[in-house]
Amino acid sequence: MAKCKRFLMSYLNEVRSTEVANGYKEDIDTALLKLYAEADHDSLLDLLVTENSCLLIDSAAWLEKHKKYFALGLLYHYNNQDAAAVELWVNIVNGAIHDSTRADLYEYVVDFLTYSSNQELVWKYADWVLQKSEEVGVQVFTKRPLDEQQKNSFNPDDVLTCLQKYPKALVKYLEHLVTDRGLQREEYHTHLAVLYLDEVLQHRPGASSKGAEVTETQAKLRHLLQKSDLYRVHFLMERVQRAGLPMESAILHGKLEEHEKALHILVHELKDFSAAEDYCLWRSEGRDPPYRQQLFHTLLAIYLSPGPSAPELAVAAVDLLNHHATEFDATQVLQLLPGTWSVQLLCPFLMGAMRDSIHTRRTTQVALGLAKSENLIYKYDKMKLKGSSIRLSDKKLCQVCQNPFCEPVFVRYPNGGLVHTHCATSRHTNPSSPSPGART
Repeated sequence: MAKCKRFLMSYLNEVRSTEVANGYKEDIDTALLKLYAEADHDSLLDLLVTENSCLLIDSAAWLEKHKKYFALGLLYHYNNQDAAAVELWVNIVNGAIHDSTRADLYEYVVDFLTYSSNQELVWKYADWVLQKSEEVGVQVFTKRPLDEQQKNSFNPDDVLTCLQKYPKALVKYLEHLVTDRGLQREEYHTHLAVLYLDEVLQHRPGASSKGAEVTETQAKLRHLLQKSDLYRVHFLMERVQRAGLPMESAILHGKLEEHEKALHILVHELKDFSAAEDYCLWRSEGRDPPYRQQLFHTLLAIYLSPGPSAPELAVAAVDLLNHHATEFDATQVLQLLPGTWSVQLLCPFLMGAMRDSIHTRRTTQVALGLAKSENLIYKYDKMKLKGSSIRLSDKKLCQVCQNPFCEPVFVRYPNGGLVHTHCATSRHTNPSSPSPGART
């Protein structure tokens, strides 16, 4: 009997896509489904996820009889009954019914909802997927197809309201809005920064937590504070200072253009000289050279200021000058440096400053030479134009107003067109006037 059924399965599978099946497709596919379900055949799922003509009522009853609940969900989905399909799969995950077809059925449901255009269905099961796993469940909002996100099918504010009960999912979703979608809204950027800050404070040394998580979150906070210009700086500054986070305070001072305060924190509180140099590079990114030079001079002045850490800061000052020679005005620097410092100590700086000075002078000479050459070309063209004669008669017409010239005063354009002086003036003050040569 089993051999006969295997033969029948093979035969029906062969003929279902041929002309022999015309008029009998529903019977053939339904019979094939029943045989697959009864034999626990792997091809059952392949049949249901591809185009088929299985009769819904007959097939559903048979699948339920043989406890093929996951396959029954696929059948419902194929017949546009997604709500019934998801309800069935949720019952399997919850253990209300048993079907071991997929060990990753929860992830499958999340993926299914992610690509579902049925908003009501997604909202219905949003709490369920989030309660199972915040990190995975939030994907129903963060992994949606980009074209659907652009249509704003899910209002971000509605999603944020839903996620208030799920802190991990809330962070993931705000990261999605700020980083992935690049939404330029102050409340999203500020909210994300506050959540990062709360997590950093919650897992400070002494609390039971994994150090790697703290480091990662603090790195995210610093990156957001540096890259974003949308969050409320003063609001965060108050919280950061109260929490005693010097690096974050320095970044926020930088956002407020309070560079001396920021560099003072980095140098005197943190003693992180590398971070101080990076700060100068970060805040001067995209700015003109004098702005960057002013930042580096401010840092140098802090290094050279008298105090208990003067010897250590002197070493930092030498390193700063030798590594960033081109960022300084050598004349000003030499006036600031102590007379006891040897030339050998500042050799890299002095050589770099000389190279930069020579390069600047030569570049200026080249630019001056090019400007002179261009000026000669213009003078030559002007002489050529002045040297050519122009015949003006009462038959010549202005190319703007099309009236003859009554006086030997006119304006000649590079294309040879002649116009009245008042017409030329009118054309320059009124751009909509026709250009010379536009009329014939």
